[in-house]
This record gives sequence, structure tokens and C-alpha cells, in this order.
Amino acid sequence: MIPISPRGREHEILSQRTIAPTVLSVEKLEAAVCNYHGCRFAVAFTSPQCATMAALNAVGVAKNDAVITTAMGPDYHYAALAGIGAIPAFSEINLNGNLNARSLAALASRPVHTALIYHFEGIQASYTPLPDNITVIEDATASLAPLNVQSPTIWSMDALMPEGVSPTGFVLTCDSDIAEALLRYRNGGKKVGSKWNYDILFPGIDSGLCKFSAALALEQTALLETAHERRREHIAKLDAALSEHRLIDRIAKSPDDDLRTYPLLLTPALYCPKEDIYDAIRNCGIEVALCYKPAYKTTAYKNESIRLPVTEDFYKGLLQLPCHHRLNDEEVHQITKSVLKAIEAFGYRGCSF
Repeated sequence: MIPISPRGREHEILSQRTIAPTVLSVEKLEAAVCNYHGCRFAVAFTSPQCATMAALNAVGVAKNDAVITTAMGPDYHYAALAGIGAIPAFSEINLNGNLNARSLAALASRPVHTALIYHFEGIQASYTPLPDNITVIEDATASLAPLNVQSPTIWSMDALMPEGVSPTGFVLTCDSDIAEALLRYRNGGKKVGSKWNYDILFPGIDSGLCKFSAALALEQTALLETAHERRREHIAKLDAALSEHRLIDRIAKSPDDDLRTYPLLLTPALYCPKEDIYDAIRNCGIEVALCYKPAYKTTAYKNESIRLPVTEDFYKGLLQLPCHHRLNDEEVHQITKSVLKAIEAFGYRGCSF
């Protein structure tokens, strides 16, 4: 099976490399990540969820605060908001998975002060202009490209980490006050005093990245640029083969975008046979997936009053294909051939709605 995630193919670092004690340092990893992105601070956590909770806390999000976000984001967004006690205010999206500017602006006019902006699977999101009273947290965890850090940004080396170790999560920032708050959150909200005395300033969590995972991640930083370029090569091939098909709607993205998976948007005529198309592609040995579902349609966050028609149409048409750096050219060819074959096989059926 050609996997949707490369993590199962990253085990060579565990068997072919020796991790020297001198690189068992979270600080060395944070310095390397800062250098890659050109930012002042990169505070490391065990996972993107921990990094998201820390970022929300660092910008002042408190219990019962509303935070603007997408309903088609990573599950850890909603778990992080629930962990803080904040409430998601779901914005409508565009047909590339990113927040719709008009819906975002309408929500920003309400009594909220934070927006959690997800760059859908690595497609760069545009969110300006927003009122000055809105603090933006960006989630660029799907991209391996160097980032221009303008606001607190969540990032991860998940795609380069072997299965069975921490995926990593970072909050990138150029603000020293936010960096200090992040470090304190990672230490359980504790401020150490003299001798045995200490204070707990806020309820943080023990969420620091262990030194072994940090050492593995530090080794893998050497692959960042190569992995980023390899993804872009795959994207170009998938675009050339699939984006002009009459039953596939083009997803708007920039030539600079670096995608974790390749999102495919089927036209409404294929909504009904979508399950058959999904099964046919998987039967060809390709781990096609649908990684996101509107959060307000799940049991934990169910809200029958929410109506986001573009979000729901996007969900109906979405399929996600492997697009990672561990694919070879033959596998990319197999992916395109299998997808086109499945669409042609079931495209004749159409939809009754």
C-alpha cells in the first residue's frame, strides 16, 4: 500500500544512524528550526496539539473565549480549544479549504479577539486585513517550506519523524514575551522562586519534547529542503495529470505551496459514487484518505444550528492522495493512473441531487 503518511518510511534513522549524546538537546533543535525559518524563537513541544494549547494561552485566550477557526481543520485544534475551555467560532471556507475572507471579517466584528488560521494541507492562507484587535495564530503544520513568521505560528516536523516517536510541535514567534509565556506553559505554568519556593501563574501542562525525540528531529532537519522540493515535484506531476480533468475541480494554490497530502475535489456529479471511487483507488494499493470532517457534525462538537454550505460541499467532494517526499516517481505515476481509472469507471453514474 502506498501510504498517505511518510512516517512509516522514516525508520532508517533508527537503524542506520547513531545518535551522539552531544545532540541530546532540545535547545539545539530549537536553534536549528529558528535558523530554517528565520525567526527569533521556536519553542518545542511533544505534539501540534500541545503547541496549539500553548499558543492559545500565550496570546491570552481564556475559558469561554470564542476563537475563530475552520470546521475543516485538524482534530487537535478542537481538542486544544476544549483544553483551554475556549469555544470555536466556525468560519466558512473557500473551495481550497482556507477561511473565506468575508466570513472571517464578519466573525471578527463580533466580541472575539483571536483567530486560529489553518493553512489547509499546506495551501497558504490569506487573512488580511483583520481588525487590529484580532490576534492571529497560524497553523502551518502541513508545510515543510521555510515560513515568513509574522504571528505566532504552529509548525511540526511530523512528516520527517519515524512512527513511534513524538511527532513534534513548535510555536514560532519573534516576540520575546510570547516565547517566555510558551516556555512557562511547557513547564506547567510554574515560576520558580528562591530555594524551594515557586508559584503557578496559570495551569500549563508538562509538554516538553524529550531529548531523544529532539535529537532525531535535529538529525532530520538536514532533510527539510530536500523533502520540501521533492513534494513540489510531486505536486507538479499530480497537477499536470489531474487538474484539467472534467470531473475534478481545480483547487486554487500557489506554485510555492508545499502540500502534506494532495487534496482532490470531485465535481458534484461524483458525490454519489465517491465511496466507490475511494474503494477503487484503495484496491489499487493507494492509501487515499479523507482526513477532515466538519467538526460540528461530530459527536463531541455537534451543533445542529450551524450551516456552512461551502464547508459541506467541500467535504462532499474532498479526497486526499499521497504526496510526500518518500514517494518515488513510479508511485506517483501509479497514483495518477489509478485515480483517473476510478473516476472514469464510476463517472458515468452521476448524482441524483
